[in-house]
Amino acid sequence: MAQDSPSFTAEVCGNGHVTTSAVERTPAWIEKFCSICGSATIRECPACNAPVKGQDNVYWDGSEYVPDAYNPPNHCHNCGAPFPWTRARLQAAKEHAAELEELDEHERQQLPGIIDDLASGGPRTELAVGRVKRILKKVGPTVGSGLQKIVVDVASEAAKKLLLGL
Repeated sequence: MAQDSPSFTAEVCGNGHVTTSAVERTPAWIEKFCSICGSATIRECPACNAPVKGQDNVYWDGSEYVPDAYNPPNHCHNCGAPFPWTRARLQAAKEHAAELEELDEHERQQLPGIIDDLASGGPRTELAVGRVKRILKKVGPTVGSGLQKIVVDVASEAAKKLLLGL
């Protein structure tokens, strides 16, 4: 496995697909557009131009570099702005929530804020987890499993642990 090393820059498309988590180590993997979905890739925060924090998660197996698991950050480490893939996931989660017929108007209005609280990992995370669990229970397993997948996708690590009981 790779040793501790300086920070690496990741390249990620607007939908969150990682082309490389270590541009400096694997320049051959650089893509102007994602080979999975066709979305443009970035290596810098669109808001402040700080590099997207990568990870030295490639290792030499004796003949080639092999990628290890890497999840791109949701927010910029320098300015706190959400990355394009985070904004897209939050928007999709909110749109999905707005279409849930099983919810009353108050719950539908409350859900976008709950989703934001789940994504932030801040002091309202536990409250948001409790609220979304009640909503998931209300909408039932068929609708709830789809909503849970979307919510977990945008949730902070702390919220994921609480949602999934880890």
